Amino acid sequence: MSAASEYGAADWSATLSDDGSERPVRGVARWGGSLMLALGVHAAAGVAMVAWHVPITPSEAEPPAVLLELAPLPVAPPEPAPAIDIPLPEPMPEPVIEPLPEPPPPEPEPVVEEPPPPPEPPPVVEPEVVLPKPPPEPPKLKPEVKKEPPKPQPEKPKPEKPKPPRPVAQPVQQAPVAAPPAPAAAPVPAAPAPSAAPSRAVPTWQGRVLGHLERHKRYPRSAQARRQEGVAQVRFTIDREGRVLSVQLDRSSGHSALDEETVEMVRRASPLPAPPEEMGQDRIELVVPVQFFIR
Repeated sequence: MSAASEYGAADWSATLSDDGSERPVRGVARWGGSLMLALGVHAAAGVAMVAWHVPITPSEAEPPAVLLELAPLPVAPPEPAPAIDIPLPEPMPEPVIEPLPEPPPPEPEPVVEEPPPPPEPPPVVEPEVVLPKPPPEPPKLKPEVKKEPPKPQPEKPKPEKPKPPRPVAQPVQQAPVAAPPAPAAAPVPAAPAPSAAPSRAVPTWQGRVLGHLERHKRYPRSAQARRQEGVAQVRFTIDREGRVLSVQLDRSSGHSALDEETVEMVRRASPLPAPPEEMGQDRIELVVPVQFFIR
């Protein structure tokens, strides 16, 4: 099959001209018998091959392809292109990158100043009440004991000598004469009673009055805010029950707020502790200094 195909191919190649144009086939009749013979040989060879090889399914039996081998056309060598000197582009100068101006720093956010906390009010300072010193105790007097005069000794009566009895007719027996009574003893003067020791009731009561006033004392806020200090003296009168009958400012502290508080303190404290029994007056007048100082 390959020989016939080569032969056919050569035969067909002979029909082609050098320039690729076809020429009319000559001697068709001459070549007809050769063609039939070749076909028969090819058919016999095909049968032998079919008998020897695995049968081909109808789908695989395709008509034999016609192989045409064409000589390539001569190609004229291309003329060398004229060398053109292409000037190399001049190197571009590197652009000078100017540094960008630094952005201005962001403006700091305005700091909102928090209002200062309100000043703490100064601690309420209780004014000090200056207590008057209690009067010094009088010296204790030792009671003088008078010496008792010696008691007069009663004189013993001398016994009278009995008179000789007179002779009588009938002697009468006389009763013995009783001795005269002894004179009464002189009365002994009683020793004077010792003077009573000074009582502690009055100083104790004064301390109670001052402590009572201290508990009712207040420091005025207005005077405390202005840092006002001073000593005021108040005079007031109480009755036997401790009730305040009258009150007045005896000496100013220099600040009206402190003076007013001094008078109001006495009025708030009424009634005061009742005076002791040793003070027999119905009305008792007291003068008390009151101190106002901020510690």
